Amino acid sequence: ALQSLTTGMERSGSQEPADIVKDLKTGKPVDTVMGPLSWDDKGDLKGFEFGVFEWHANGTSTPIK
Repeated sequence: ALQSLTTGMERSGSQEPADIVKDLKTGKPVDTVMGPLSWDDKGDLKGFEFGVFEWHANGTSTPIK
């Protein structure tokens, strides 16, 4: 989140929330430690998926649905 905020500030040249949001809603990706992230015009994250897993004592994992 912090990388997205700072990128939005840098690209918009502003610290105003409305300006930052406007920049992030353009769909231009933001490079983050999780890979590039982008948002649609409604502010929803585009194409990002993640999984939640239960880890077992033997080192294996099971996806949690």
